[in-house]
Amino acid sequence: MEPSGTTQILQFIMEEWKLLLFLTCIFALYFYYTSTFDFFEKKGIAFMKPKIFLGNLGPRLLSKISFHEFQLYIYNYFKGKPYGGMFEGRRPTLYLLDPDLIKAVTIRDFEHFVDRNALRTNEPRYMSRSLINLKGGEWKGVRSAITPSFSSARLKNMLPLIETCSQQLAEFLKQYDGKDVEMKDTIGHFTLEVIGACAFGIRCDAFNDENAHFVKVAEKFNFMPKGKRFLIFFLLMFAPKAFGLLNISFMYRESTDELVRILKAAKAERRSSGIKKNDFLQLLIEAAEKEKSDSENTTSETHMDDDTIDAQSLLFLIAGYETSSTLLSFAIHILATKPDLQESLRAKVQEQTNGKDMSYELLTQLHYLEGFLLETLRMYPPVSRVDRVCTKKYILPGTSVSVDVGDVVAIPVYGIHMDPDYYPDPHEFKPERFMYDEKRDRPSHLFLAFGAGPRNCIGLRFAMFSAKLAMVTLLKNFKFSACSKTEDPIKFDSKGFLLKAGSGLWVHIEKL
Repeated sequence: MEPSGTTQILQFIMEEWKLLLFLTCIFALYFYYTSTFDFFEKKGIAFMKPKIFLGNLGPRLLSKISFHEFQLYIYNYFKGKPYGGMFEGRRPTLYLLDPDLIKAVTIRDFEHFVDRNALRTNEPRYMSRSLINLKGGEWKGVRSAITPSFSSARLKNMLPLIETCSQQLAEFLKQYDGKDVEMKDTIGHFTLEVIGACAFGIRCDAFNDENAHFVKVAEKFNFMPKGKRFLIFFLLMFAPKAFGLLNISFMYRESTDELVRILKAAKAERRSSGIKKNDFLQLLIEAAEKEKSDSENTTSETHMDDDTIDAQSLLFLIAGYETSSTLLSFAIHILATKPDLQESLRAKVQEQTNGKDMSYELLTQLHYLEGFLLETLRMYPPVSRVDRVCTKKYILPGTSVSVDVGDVVAIPVYGIHMDPDYYPDPHEFKPERFMYDEKRDRPSHLFLAFGAGPRNCIGLRFAMFSAKLAMVTLLKNFKFSACSKTEDPIKFDSKGFLLKAGSGLWVHIEKL
């Protein structure tokens, strides 16, 4: 008697259970990693066809294209449409291209998109309490508490500090007279000292042991071993929720721990001695004291504890270093490759500043220099994409497309900055784009080097203020020209997310 069909099936399962388990796992993985791929199709949104596991990130993961160029590619792929969808692994991301939609999400209807797209990790509070990571009411509370720290009056008080550091930068660069220099590392080294002086209150008038130690530690904050890079990539692609369980950071832990130790020592000294300085740390301490005093008289919630102060100081260091060193090094590269522009800019600066004491008001009158720096940021923005996370369900204006809570929307900064419809001849360097009528007639949300809306870069005025002061000093003391290692046009590094020249930014320096 032959076994029944049911018996045969059971026999097969018992004999081939390993194969069946393997096939079941493969099917489950395939279903899981492709289950979101109809997300945009259901909403009637044009999208890039994704591949399993990678989504649309293949060119980036293989380092075939820089992150900036990838944003430009996405922008041009959807150009002519108000929005489009792509996939980062299995996660759908809605890209906004239409200027009115960008304004609505970042400015007009900001209450629906309060949060940045930041991963929650089980890292120390001094890392997780920064403005970039905070969400909702906590972000609003901290932002409100520290916004006065960047007022015009505060910046005026910091001018002598920044001016001293700028003079030190000039003295240091004089040793390279007649030599070829890579400017990103050179400028970056001294940008750390500027930020150190303004954020941590560390003296910047000499290379004493304290400064040498601080700079040595701070320069390594973004170092990441290959093993850690692979782990982070693996988690981002396959298990992003695991970040919430792990004590893992995108920054070099040894450096951040040491920087926080230095910071805590500086805070303790301030509080015990009663000495006050015109730096960011002092402003944070005062903001915390004011918030504490206000909360004792009202029922308002307090946000500015010690970990939050440490987090903002670290953010000021990191964001300030990246923005200022990138801006200044690319600006010097432009001067070196455009000698006529350099001479014109130097002449205007000399005419407006010679015989005058440097002041906040004088710096605001250097319109051509400001146009030069803003045009540098247009062509070379340190960050090429802005993200927002939907916090309240939203219908995109003029459409029936709904954005649900938790959905990520992205704005391709570099794509917008290189759109000839907004910036004719986008590969041509024209400071006049950011002067007078042309600047006034262009919507402000089409220049996104510092973001847009309430969640823009809180330190943008400080960044421009310090960059102007440094450029005045550099233009008065040095002539920059192209050398054999100067690469023009610049090829962007294809590995990181922040802007970096693949072969460095080499120029020839001559003392005037």
